[in-house]
Amino acid sequence: MNNNKQPVRLLTLETSRNEAERWVKLFRNAGLPARVQQIDTLDDLDEALTTGLWDLLLTVEETSMLNAEQVLSSVQRLKLDIPVIVSVQEDKPDIIKHWLDKGAGDAILHSHEEHMLHAILREKSSQESRQQLQKLHKELSDLEQRCQLLMDNASQAIAYVHEGMHIDTNPSYIELFGYEDPDDLAGMPLIDMISSQDQPLFKNLIKHFKPGDEQPAVECQLMNAEGQAFPATVLLSDAVFDDEQCIQVIVKGSAPANASSTVIQQEEDSILIPRKHFVSLLDTEQEPETLAYLRLDNYDSIRENIGIEGSIAAQETMNRILFEQLPNSTATHYADEVYLINVHERDIAALEPLRDTLEKELINAGQQTLYTTASVGLAEKGQEGDGKSLLERAHFACQLATDDGGNKLEFFSQSAIDNQKASNGDTVAMIRQALENDSFRLLFQPVISVTGEGQGYYEVLLRLLDQKGKEVPAGEFITAAEDSDLMPFIDRWVIRQSVKLLSRKLRNGDDTRMMIHISQASLDDEEFAERLARLLEAADVPGHMIILQMTERLVHQHLNQVKTFAERLKPVGCKFAMTQFSGESRSMKIMEHLDLMFVKLDYLFTEKLERNDDSQLKKATNNLKALNKVIIMPRVENAQTLTSIWQLGVDYVQGHYLQPPLESMTYDFSS
Repeated sequence: MNNNKQPVRLLTLETSRNEAERWVKLFRNAGLPARVQQIDTLDDLDEALTTGLWDLLLTVEETSMLNAEQVLSSVQRLKLDIPVIVSVQEDKPDIIKHWLDKGAGDAILHSHEEHMLHAILREKSSQESRQQLQKLHKELSDLEQRCQLLMDNASQAIAYVHEGMHIDTNPSYIELFGYEDPDDLAGMPLIDMISSQDQPLFKNLIKHFKPGDEQPAVECQLMNAEGQAFPATVLLSDAVFDDEQCIQVIVKGSAPANASSTVIQQEEDSILIPRKHFVSLLDTEQEPETLAYLRLDNYDSIRENIGIEGSIAAQETMNRILFEQLPNSTATHYADEVYLINVHERDIAALEPLRDTLEKELINAGQQTLYTTASVGLAEKGQEGDGKSLLERAHFACQLATDDGGNKLEFFSQSAIDNQKASNGDTVAMIRQALENDSFRLLFQPVISVTGEGQGYYEVLLRLLDQKGKEVPAGEFITAAEDSDLMPFIDRWVIRQSVKLLSRKLRNGDDTRMMIHISQASLDDEEFAERLARLLEAADVPGHMIILQMTERLVHQHLNQVKTFAERLKPVGCKFAMTQFSGESRSMKIMEHLDLMFVKLDYLFTEKLERNDDSQLKKATNNLKALNKVIIMPRVENAQTLTSIWQLGVDYVQGHYLQPPLESMTYDFSS
């Protein structure tokens, strides 16, 4: 269907949280990661649109607090490229036309899930194409500006000729021929600047010139503005100028030295080495112990307001100060406004005076005086990682200095980087911060015996709060953790905190048990069982007080690992549960081969029961009872559903109607 495994970032307006979860399951079943956030009010919508990045918005026609017209209006008002699909209750042409006229990307019947999935992926693909096109347009514009800058600053004399006429020339070309104004050459035939004896040769070359042809250099006599001949070598090649096929002319003659040659000479007399050579050292044993990433803060403004002369003056000044302040280090001119410096330990202290010296420098550029400052990021070589990661860390540190107003020196700090990223809504950074600061939040939802006589259990639920204290949707941060290989650390954190709490409960005479979710990462961890055993022993908590939960999908996809995992944990005494049980024949077959004590049904059984459809539920519970499984019914949200459960063989129930998740384990199971 779609081989792109990037998470689909979906914003939804649904009538209930259960309906929003339906789309998460649809994507997961299709093998696609999804990050879904439900909105309820207009304020929720505006906040999500202004602070998040979304691939698509899926909305019902109307809820009690918001409708699709308001959704479309908000997206259009903010001029966001977020396709909107309206989920309609009736598949009528006039309804669909109404929403398409309002600006929706599509309008699809609510129950047509496969159609909805294909439409979402289509709109996401179209959005990516538009974004890529915008990016390419920007890159092309930047490249054209850079090419123009390089041409203007090139020591070689360069011109572009179309149909034999000059359409553009650089300063070196103008100076070589003795002209003062580029307009003097505009529209002038190239042939008029060639001596009469060489004109037949050039007429023939230009007449038969074809794009892609390799033309040998031509030795000839050219004519300057005074009509004097001088020897030169001319090289013709095909080019494109303003979308027109043309000929590039490079002339090597007796040209005076220009500004760019001064920059080159200055670099040769400084600590600078060629960029290619410096970068190649990043992945060798000569990799810098400390790398500095230095960026001139107002370089773009200098180039825009003063031009190439100002850019060259700023670069020359930076080259000189580097040579004066860091004589024992090596550096390279990495980009227009960026320098990389291999800073020797004895020179690190000189970076602050270097920055201060640059700040006080008055730089002359022709008739104008300018000044600039520098932001510097420092990163030290670590135990692991390559030169690329060292460069990235130095760049991050420099960006921190720039974002803090510039003209600063910043050492790389992972916590500082994570804090900045988290402030910008980066989920992975928020997860790293939560792990480092123990700031995840645990909630506990009671799992209650239907008869009131069974053991009390709590399901442990993990929550992540963003910088504003708002919960990050669980599906979003779990997917981000899986994509960034952070799930093993999350699993360990949850189990460690849960065991601590169980230990306290036991000391108070309470033997309540916990149901804890684990991920595939823990299945693959050969040391998981040993680590858990040591933790339980240290806390004096029996293993049977912990029930490890795995989704049906995880068990299906990694059955052999699950078996091995269960064998390793037998000596520990932990019990196991399968969640999101669908009742399919394959799942029933797996039950016969796994020592799973608990089975938590999929919430779709609860939804069907709410609609008085209990046929599949009866079949599933009968099959599970035949295998002596303890059955849990999740998401019980009303009294009618609870009443219907009594005669269906379900052992335990869980849901907001009975008790929403608690911040502490204080539920009275005896009530």
